[in-house]
Amino acid sequence: MRTSIPRWQTASTVIIVILSTVSALLGLFRPGQYPPALLPGFYVQDILILLVGVPALAVGLRYASVGSLRGRIVWLGALTYMTYMWATIALQITFNQFFLGYVVLFGLSVFTLIGGTTAVDPVAVQQTLDLRLPERVYGLFLWVIAAGLAFLWLAELVPATVSGTPPLLVEEVGPQALASHFLDLSIVVPALVLAGRWLFQRRPWGYVFAGVGLVFGALLAPTLTGMTAVILLAGDLTVPPVAVVFTIIPALIAAILAISYLLSLSGQKHRGNNSWR
Repeated sequence: MRTSIPRWQTASTVIIVILSTVSALLGLFRPGQYPPALLPGFYVQDILILLVGVPALAVGLRYASVGSLRGRIVWLGALTYMTYMWATIALQITFNQFFLGYVVLFGLSVFTLIGGTTAVDPVAVQQTLDLRLPERVYGLFLWVIAAGLAFLWLAELVPATVSGTPPLLVEEVGPQALASHFLDLSIVVPALVLAGRWLFQRRPWGYVFAGVGLVFGALLAPTLTGMTAVILLAGDLTVPPVAVVFTIIPALIAAILAISYLLSLSGQKHRGNNSWR
């Protein structure tokens, strides 16, 4: 039996696992890896990359390689998480000796995610979840998560834009503080809205994007919660209560829905467009 994932995607995923581990260990143990303004939140981020992101990617690859549909969704969700994390880190760090490593990590994550997604048979995913997944409930919660993220960042950016002054976070940390704002508003929020709409319409790709997006949110939940807690305890940055709520709650909702989604895929085998034999 041949693996359901092409060799280049398997190899690129293994490289992502190795380089992600190296990057996180450098961040934790090499002095000067991160600007002082980004500590200690980045330490939490590195720990959770090691404890959550890397294992999820490795486990997802392992089961996706033997045809598990659940494994493929976990693998794609973990690749989405890695794409997001390395884009965020690279945008926040001006330069260090691992900068080219971030370039490789982001590039491999993006292209492996694209390749892995295009090999999914969305009709098979829809048929597997038919009568198991309440599309309207999931679609509504995807919109709630998107609305929460949009409100969180726009509540800072719109007043700053109107007044012509930088947001408080930029004054405290620097311009790199807006990396998450940029990625969430330009990619994450529209993707969640689109996935929710397609679920309402019962379009096959809606089931795929919903699962991948929820796994991504579930993996991101501990990182957001941990970083928010550390920032609050350190007291170095101003974090409004509304920011705490709209940072943590959407990610926790995604984690709960991701578990339910994956349980609905129990025991199913994936038959990709060209790779399953």
